[in-house]
Amino acid sequence: MWKIIYIYIFSFGLIASYLIVRILKKAALNMGLVDKPDFKRKIHTKPVPLLGGLGMYLAFTLSIVFHLAIIYRLRDSVILPQTISTQLLGINSIMTQLIAILTTTFLLVLLGMIDDIKPLSARTKLIFQIILAVIVFWSGIRVTFFTSNIVFSAIFTIIWIIGITNAFNLMDNMDGLSCGTAFISTFIFFLISSTTGQFFVSSILACFGGVMLGFLIFNFAPAKVFMGDAGSMFIGYTLSLLTIINTYYRPETALTPAPVIMPLLILAIPIFDMISVIYIRLKNRVSIFTADKNHISHRLVNLGMSHKQAVLFIYLVNFCIGLGALLLGSLSKYGCFIVLLQALGILTIIILLERVKKCRC
Repeated sequence: MWKIIYIYIFSFGLIASYLIVRILKKAALNMGLVDKPDFKRKIHTKPVPLLGGLGMYLAFTLSIVFHLAIIYRLRDSVILPQTISTQLLGINSIMTQLIAILTTTFLLVLLGMIDDIKPLSARTKLIFQIILAVIVFWSGIRVTFFTSNIVFSAIFTIIWIIGITNAFNLMDNMDGLSCGTAFISTFIFFLISSTTGQFFVSSILACFGGVMLGFLIFNFAPAKVFMGDAGSMFIGYTLSLLTIINTYYRPETALTPAPVIMPLLILAIPIFDMISVIYIRLKNRVSIFTADKNHISHRLVNLGMSHKQAVLFIYLVNFCIGLGALLLGSLSKYGCFIVLLQALGILTIIILLERVKKCRC
């Protein structure tokens, strides 16, 4: 029964996203809300409409609110499937966190839209992100890492939310890259939650995945719509929160605590890209907030790939590393070490390829 529900929720999110983004695409063109090429950092050669980020947010929020309204309206009716009725208590228990997610994502998308129209300073955006991270932390969305210390939990939570939010924001440098990478990661997180009986989290992930795929139809090369900072921050921020409320380590089934690092592996590519870009900027003695073409996608293009090939290559690497993460819950410590070593090996191969290119130049 739940498989049918997941397929329905995914399809609903996909269709809602497709239709809303299509409408907003025309609206953006009519209002002149377009991203114009600058022939320096941007690779597109003609104006592309924005508002894709707003479209994803609206599709995601409307899908969740619409179905929650139906569930509570029919909670005492025989029409509502028993499999859903039994989950009402669990839904009520995390309603505060869900409201915090929907409210803060709205504020973040609003910030992103303002930034898309009139660029804000990196400091302003960072302060705003910290405030939102604090809000969701107090709502109960927290990273614990086996500690009851609220200070450490707050630090871990805020760093994770801000880090993943900006990692996907930085990855939005080629058509379909940020959204496609997030879609693959969401799919893997969905497999984890659905196979461990986390039905409510799985439903949200299914909806989120459908919304991103609906937008990706317009955003994959050559992009017909851009998500802007509103969309890239929405994707990273929402995914960071969903990874926190997902459960990875279950003492009764896991052989080691290794499953807690599942999110690090599944999101290894965005994290690797962010860290490598910051390292390159520091090495070149420029501000870490300075936009450039030193991202992993750009570096792959420098190796001889086309833009589309670079994006597909990153998709594949992200998928391969993420698949390994699925095994952590059923492996011994030696098996977990091999999975981790394999992920590091894949990233090292990319680094070595870049160095070979530099040596030949």
